[in-house]
Amino acid sequence: MKSLNLFLFIALMGAAGLATAQTPHDQLTFPEINRFVMPKIETFTLRNGITVFLVEDKELPLIQMDVLVRTGSFLVPAEKTGLGAMVGQVMRTGGSAAYPASVLNPLLENKAASVETSVGFSTASASLNVLKEDFDAVLPVLIDLLRNPLFPQEQIDLAKTQQRSAISRRNDDASGITNREFRKLIYGGNSVYTRGTEYATIDAVTREDMVEFHKKGFVGRNMTVSVIGDFNTRDMRRAIERAFSPIPAGTKQSLNLPDVDYEFKAGVNFIAKNDVNQSNILLGHIGGLRNNPDYAALQMMNEILSGGSFSGRLMQEVRTNKGYAYGVGGAYQSSILFPGQFFVSLSTASASTADAIRATIGEIRKMQDAPVSEAEVREARERILNSLVFRYESRADVLNERVSYAYYGLPADLFDRYIEDLRKVTVADVQRVAKKYLRPDAMQILVVGNPAEVGTQLSEFGTVKTIDITIPRPAQTRAAVSGDADQGRMWASKMASAILPKGGTVASVSFEGTLNQGGMALQVATQFRFPDALTQNITTPGGMLVLSVADGAGSQTMGPNSQPLPQAFVEAIQKQVAGHYVNVAQTLAASTVKFLGTEDIDGVAAVKLLVEETNTTWYLDPATALPVRSSSKEFNAMAGMEVETVNVYKNWMLADGVMLAYAESTLMNGQQASSLTVRSHTAE
Repeated sequence: MKSLNLFLFIALMGAAGLATAQTPHDQLTFPEINRFVMPKIETFTLRNGITVFLVEDKELPLIQMDVLVRTGSFLVPAEKTGLGAMVGQVMRTGGSAAYPASVLNPLLENKAASVETSVGFSTASASLNVLKEDFDAVLPVLIDLLRNPLFPQEQIDLAKTQQRSAISRRNDDASGITNREFRKLIYGGNSVYTRGTEYATIDAVTREDMVEFHKKGFVGRNMTVSVIGDFNTRDMRRAIERAFSPIPAGTKQSLNLPDVDYEFKAGVNFIAKNDVNQSNILLGHIGGLRNNPDYAALQMMNEILSGGSFSGRLMQEVRTNKGYAYGVGGAYQSSILFPGQFFVSLSTASASTADAIRATIGEIRKMQDAPVSEAEVREARERILNSLVFRYESRADVLNERVSYAYYGLPADLFDRYIEDLRKVTVADVQRVAKKYLRPDAMQILVVGNPAEVGTQLSEFGTVKTIDITIPRPAQTRAAVSGDADQGRMWASKMASAILPKGGTVASVSFEGTLNQGGMALQVATQFRFPDALTQNITTPGGMLVLSVADGAGSQTMGPNSQPLPQAFVEAIQKQVAGHYVNVAQTLAASTVKFLGTEDIDGVAAVKLLVEETNTTWYLDPATALPVRSSSKEFNAMAGMEVETVNVYKNWMLADGVMLAYAESTLMNGQQASSLTVRSHTAE
């Protein structure tokens, strides 16, 4: 009986589920969605010009305070590019007069609070996030950072080192190169909108520059304060008045940015990157401004041409139907302070570069030549409106939008107007704005790819301009060194004969040994192929790692996985190979060598020779003419600074007509960097 009842129960449940599953979608009923209630925003202005926005939110016992500051890197002179970012970083890392870093960091950690500062292109910010119970204790920390940052020199030096390191790596990523250089094609290479940090601009920044930038920007008339969290509005208003009123009013800074001098013209541009097997492509031209009456129609055009997911025409045609691109997307951007860009971005196999560009331009022209369908307009509008449902997921979203509108001087009902305009966009409007604003015959085309694989494909689009992205090195001045040239030539000949007793030239040197670096003892098998190639097999706990550098590119491989080496790393290896004493020995005859006397090295009066071309000083054992030490001081791209490198050589052994130091250690700026013990070597 129990089994029968169970069977009937399961059968009835199955029937009920089947009935529900067969209900047509237009007959399904759903409960009413909870309506989002817009929070009340309290606003007021302090006597010193600070505008304040308050929103109560009792959901969690937290308080979030944000300070928006009317300043930015656009105010920095070109020769000091990077100043703004360093101000934002060192304000926080260096601490303030009352809360230096040694006090600030443990204080925040103990209270699980955060205080951050930053400076961007057209705005700076400071923020405080803290438990409600700790707000009164931590608010003075934020105020003192805003008023009295210390800018300690050691933190400035650290920020500069980090900036230099970032500069040295900026050409590692193909997509980063493409985006950076495309902006230059649109706004101009020397424009405030495209300036990038360089070693020289970082070196030019002083502590006094940072103090002055902060002094002008972080004043009352430039500040907007917003607070959301678990507080009483009346109490919070009093707390803000007490805390922020002492900040001087200062002078309000303008957000009027320079006009963009742009000429619509076609251009084909190529950047060679030998370590990639696909092309990164950007094509387009100047965009527009947010206050354009056609803004809503342009957003509809964007959605139809290159909308999210697989709904846009570019994705459907260029990727899905033709298979030319791994991914493709773009937009006609309408920015607030200066014109945006119209761009299409895609990546493709090197062999398909021209096909992908041709197909993309064809889709842009179709937007102008024929009206889109009613269905495309309807579906695009629904996608945009549906995505805007998530615009106000929290009270903080409402507050942030209100503050942003106030900061940029936009009307408070801007979003509501946009929704109204979206509902009015027609098929004709989409084609009209496509014809008016898109210029497929006057676009800049930029490709970053492998020249050996791309070949001459781009020539069908016009004359190809090659863009040089070499990173400028900081200027280095070397004092003239006097020495005896005749003695220099004599000792250079002795050094060459000591290292290469049989004379002639050496194409490569291979050796096996143990490399001690970073606290690890690694077994290595290395081949130097002069003048600038290397292969090194390193036995690691995870398996065999193979480093390879040849023809200006490099890779690291472990098992089936391989990835390119950063260009700065490749250049460092090339210098290491070219500067190896075996290669130096066979090039000394063509070098300018000066005898600088002798210097005591471990009790030996070593002969001191300067090779001017490489600015390397060699110290020779007078009895054997073999090097006991070498010293050079030059810019190191990976470190982002000038580094003194000292190599110490011992235990020389002969094989295949080449002498090799079987014990070698390297010091960089006086610190032990590595040591090598060789077991055997061969030469060819």
